[in-house]
Order: sequence, then C-alpha cells, then structure tokens
Amino acid sequence: MTGLGAKDVVLTGDAKADLASLEARKDKDGAAIAKRARALRGVLLADCLHGEVVKKARMPKALRERFQVENLYVEDLPDFWRLLYTIVRDRGERFVVVVRIVDHAAYSEWFPGRRR
Repeated sequence: MTGLGAKDVVLTGDAKADLASLEARKDKDGAAIAKRARALRGVLLADCLHGEVVKKARMPKALRERFQVENLYVEDLPDFWRLLYTIVRDRGERFVVVVRIVDHAAYSEWFPGRRR
C-alpha cells in the first residue's frame, strides 16, 4: 500500500527558526533532532498522512489562529521533541507545511494532559 504523496514540504518562518536554533546548538541532541526533522522530508513527501492526527477539537487555538490550520499532524522526534505539520492544497496539489518544531515543554503546554 502506498501513502498519499505531497508535492513539497515547506517550513513556516517559525519552523525555520526552530530548525536553525536546533542546528546552532553545540550538543549532539540538537544535531540529532535537526537531522531527524530533515529526514522526515522524504517520508512526508511519500506519505503526508504519516504522522499522528490531532483531532480538530484538540488543536491548540494559538496554532489554529496563527497558521490557519484546518488539520494538524504530529511526528515524534528524538529527546521528546515534536514536529507539527498541516496539509494544504493549492491548485490541486498537496503540500506539507511544517508549522513548528517544539520541545516537550511547549508541546505539553499546547496539549495539556496528553500522554504520548
């Protein structure tokens, strides 16, 4: 069975800043998290539905309003970091838009009580 492919994976300005911050860190954890985030590009191009679906009622209001997301998916990264993305359509093509790459504290703030 093949996944639902996407034309491209793009990062929001916030996600670019998150990734740059990880890559600027001097520890091996930052490098591992950034490497995995970059490696997910190929996975998401082949199957944009790869991540865990966040139910609409559980989507953080801050993300819905800032990024106008109608759907949200989560990919696990090393050291309890998460990559949050949405799928958008433009002119009949699907695109994965990475909205944020966040640590456990930020994720827990947006999704209180959620066990992963």
